[in-house]
Amino acid sequence: MKMLSLFLDQIQRVRDRQKDKKISSVEKSSEIKNRPLTAVNPLDLSNYLKQHDLSVEQFINDPNFQERIIGRNDLLNVHYLRKGAKAAQSVCRIHITSDVGPAGFGTGFLIAPQILLTNHHVLPTTEWARYSSAEFNYEENETGAVLRTSQYRIDADKLFYTNEVLDFTIVWVDHNDRQGVALLQQFGFLPLRSDLGKIKEGDYVSIIQHADGSPKQVVLRENSVTDLSLTQFVRYVADTKSGSSGAPVFNDDWEVVALHHAGVPRYNTAGQILNLAGTVWDSAEGEMQINWQENEGVRVSSIIHDIRSHAIKQFSFLAEFFAPLSDPSIIEKESGTQPVELTDELYYPQADDEEDKKRYYREVGDVGKADYNRLQRLLESSHTNPLSYQPSKYVYPKVDIYPDGLLRSIYSGKSFTIEELQLADQRIDIERKLRFIEWSKKAGTMNREDYRSELKTIEKALPYNCEHVVCQSWFDAREPMRGDLHHLFACEPRCNSFRNNHPYYDFEGYKPIPSQMEKEMATCGYMEDDQFEPENNKGIVARATLYFLLRYPNAISVYKDDDIVLLKRWAKEQAVTLYEKHRNREIFLLQGNRNPFIDFPELIDSIDFQVSEKILAAVPHTAREVKSRNLAADVKRAVLMRYGYANPDPSVVEDTKAMTDFEFSDNQYLMLTASFNDIAVRYRAKPRKITVSEVQACGSIKDCIDLVYAAIA
Repeated sequence: MKMLSLFLDQIQRVRDRQKDKKISSVEKSSEIKNRPLTAVNPLDLSNYLKQHDLSVEQFINDPNFQERIIGRNDLLNVHYLRKGAKAAQSVCRIHITSDVGPAGFGTGFLIAPQILLTNHHVLPTTEWARYSSAEFNYEENETGAVLRTSQYRIDADKLFYTNEVLDFTIVWVDHNDRQGVALLQQFGFLPLRSDLGKIKEGDYVSIIQHADGSPKQVVLRENSVTDLSLTQFVRYVADTKSGSSGAPVFNDDWEVVALHHAGVPRYNTAGQILNLAGTVWDSAEGEMQINWQENEGVRVSSIIHDIRSHAIKQFSFLAEFFAPLSDPSIIEKESGTQPVELTDELYYPQADDEEDKKRYYREVGDVGKADYNRLQRLLESSHTNPLSYQPSKYVYPKVDIYPDGLLRSIYSGKSFTIEELQLADQRIDIERKLRFIEWSKKAGTMNREDYRSELKTIEKALPYNCEHVVCQSWFDAREPMRGDLHHLFACEPRCNSFRNNHPYYDFEGYKPIPSQMEKEMATCGYMEDDQFEPENNKGIVARATLYFLLRYPNAISVYKDDDIVLLKRWAKEQAVTLYEKHRNREIFLLQGNRNPFIDFPELIDSIDFQVSEKILAAVPHTAREVKSRNLAADVKRAVLMRYGYANPDPSVVEDTKAMTDFEFSDNQYLMLTASFNDIAVRYRAKPRKITVSEVQACGSIKDCIDLVYAAIA
């Protein structure tokens, strides 16, 4: 009964950590999943997407957002199962025994040679540890027969360290089994790593355990992390039972991310634990009858920190496996703050890139003689993997780093580590979510366009540490322009906000001093009359802007002929840098296309950007011939979504259907007009603006389709 009482104590600690959360994340997920999304509630949507590893942005901006919610890619490489089987070897069943006899079972696993990790409530004292033992290989083969097991004595005198608050114990295990025939080393061990970012909310976890003391079992994926807000613990949904205490919790790379230790039971209004029948649970029933709704594990990073801070002082040999915290280089390396300097070959493999360039431009022929149209078609057709706007995932870790492993703000030259900007963006994400939640409490149910508008407001107030050298507002933050890496650069919010959405300009009296690599500039540039001149890297941003103008003809109307002359001059005044060559290659590997003005700087003079204006007249006719059916479907889909369908099928609506059947309000007509204008922009860069009165005058669906056609003609 002592073990049960210790376990109940851990449950109480879990409950205390619940603070004043009224609804568990499991209940919220289930409630929202079963609710039809004909209308969108901001708070519910935020909770729902959190459970499905999607951002609100993705939900709104992705044209297939409903399909993303319905399903999730579960494809895994076959080696996933082999790695899992290997990880399982290090997991054992613990025979919990006191001085009066057997007291139950638990789970444990080796984290270093002869060092076993389990829960405090499994092995709370040296006395219990001395009487208990670790049994490995207790599992069934393919036919269901139990394999031959090996049982090992626990040497509590050699090592016993426990932490009641974190609910973990580490002990020493004999090298030979009790029969003296099997060596412990054959089972390997699962090293603990304190690296950041091994798991995030919504990720799947797997648990290998001896549930009810039975042969080894696995709770495989489909068990998601629900809460990472607790600094030392992690919450997840998974099937665990008595005997699972002390089991390792794995991510999809079979890295241990937590030590399973307790569940979150269901309570009645009086705060009493409920059993599986829904009545009040009695301790005499045993923990198997508790109605669990969620599970909790101890974070690996918390365990490692405690071992390094305290256990090493008692057992110095642990330093062999867990480096002490006094070594700052270890701390920097594990936290990701230590930059890794790259050799020239690693940073930019020139020979390999030259071969890639030859293959890339092969169809163009003599690149020096290529015109605007040929290069534009190449850039568009080779852009085979458009990426979403996620600078922490794409820009900071690889694309934008300098040879010394650091990032530098594109305008100020200020240096950052990769981890600094990633953590800064994580804080921004948290701030954005908090604002979104505060707003959603007051907003109630809203339409999609209002969501989009509010998100833009929040994003503008809290920008990432990343600069679009071609401002998002100029192309309405549409994809693939928004996530195109060729014009994304690391940039602290101070400079990002200072530049705002002002176009580049060359002020006659402003003479910026180019910064040295190691120097942090106090200023970002000069701004006056809604125009901006960068402090640094004019040639780099000019080449990025010229790429954009070539890749996306007429997507923006900010830069005129005189501005293009300026951009070309900046590009010629600053030679292409090794940093740009590195970026160009990494982006090519990620999204498929290249910036020709980096590969062939001489194109700056030969490409006539005025040709893009001539393309404007030809594009709509081509789009109408090739995509006329798509445009009609887009219009029908917009009408049905405005009517309330979450994932409409446009084929079920006849062109002749009367618009009066939908009984739209004035506000709905206003939103529908905005949708029609969005559709028109997809087919022509500068369509005629559609008015609300024109949409209200449509008698049928066909009239609406013709109206959008007329706007792009």
